[in-house]
Amino acid sequence: MKSISVRLLRIFPTIIIGVLTAFFSGCSLDTRMSTFVPKGPIAETQLDLFMLTVWVTGFIFIAVGGVYTYAIIKFREKPNDNRPLPTQGHGNPLIEIGLIGASIFLLVVIAVPTLQGIWFTHDTPDDPESRMGSWYKGDGLSDEEADNPLIIKVKGYRWWWAFEYPQLGITTANEMVIPAGKVVHLELRSVDVIHSFWLPKIAGKVDLIPGRTNSMWIQAGDNYLNWKEKHGHKADDESLRSEYSSYLEEEIYDYYYGQCAEYCGDSHARMLFRANVVNDDDFTTWVADEKNGHKAPSNMNWDEWYAAYDENPNQLSGDLHEGLKIFMGRGQCASCHQVAGNPRALGVAGPNLTNVGSRMSIAAGWLNHRSDTNNVDLEKQYVNFFKWIKETDVVKPGNLMWRANGGGIGELTDENGELALLTDDEIHKLSLYLQSLK
Repeated sequence: MKSISVRLLRIFPTIIIGVLTAFFSGCSLDTRMSTFVPKGPIAETQLDLFMLTVWVTGFIFIAVGGVYTYAIIKFREKPNDNRPLPTQGHGNPLIEIGLIGASIFLLVVIAVPTLQGIWFTHDTPDDPESRMGSWYKGDGLSDEEADNPLIIKVKGYRWWWAFEYPQLGITTANEMVIPAGKVVHLELRSVDVIHSFWLPKIAGKVDLIPGRTNSMWIQAGDNYLNWKEKHGHKADDESLRSEYSSYLEEEIYDYYYGQCAEYCGDSHARMLFRANVVNDDDFTTWVADEKNGHKAPSNMNWDEWYAAYDENPNQLSGDLHEGLKIFMGRGQCASCHQVAGNPRALGVAGPNLTNVGSRMSIAAGWLNHRSDTNNVDLEKQYVNFFKWIKETDVVKPGNLMWRANGGGIGELTDENGELALLTDDEIHKLSLYLQSLK
């Protein structure tokens, strides 16, 4: 029996190594929200600090564990062992002072780059190439803002995000769009409870606190000067600019995933968001599309549509017109949501729905319809819209779209005051209308 136990003890480390190897072979560091594949200077700084801490603590673990293992093997008791106890080191001034000095040294090794990292990430850098006037070619930028970087006001709600671009006069929800290689200043505030903004591949976490405005800066990819310095280039010519553009195209332009990192209630785990990193021209085009908003179905102007709607809604026929009538009427959507261009859809309690049909997800990123080719999967998008409207409380428990003191979509009533939720046909038409907002 004893020999079997000895054999098992001898092969046990081999078994453990085999199990761990099999386990970690299935792991990947390049996931959607991995902090090990940084795509910006802040993320790179934080990863460098993390790895420094790993190496220091790994050294401590190996050193202490090695001495401990050596002592166990060297001084273990053997059968008929009459050796006296080894000399005890307790109270040895040399050992104690040496350990204290080593601990202080290792703490300093970690503390210095930590403080440098805090200072680096705290203050928004003044990068000439990130000033709005140097790259933004769209309309509506004032002279005062031309010397400032892009500013985005991030507001956290239970359980979705609002992204306001005050310099450009637009607001979107759950999917922010930023230019690559440019410093972006974020002002963070919560409307209800504490949330935390986390975009792991680009930046770290900062809390959104009710009644207080926090700030941070993010940057997707290096700017031109930092990229040149990293690659050891000193000259500045057209071919180098082309190489930098290729770097942005191949490594930075992408669709990044983020989420709330502070528990905030029932649907905290479903409070996600996206960051679409694009080139300067695509950003300018996106801003123009957001500003232009939407016309009524059949390319009608809004005065014409509302004149017909107020006189006799039945003269507006077709799925899109029917969907818009539900949006403005029985569904009560316009009381909470805004759609740019529509003069009566001015709600602010819910996400801005301008160009919602162009977004790759709904329900704050919980329902995705992004295809493998980075386009909207229209069939899946329709399914997601239908599911979200019909089962809002199931998709995101506790959200105010379902129950809001009588104003939620789960509290709709008929003319007699009886509960009368939207029918599948009404949801179908409303979903088609929302898909058309792009």
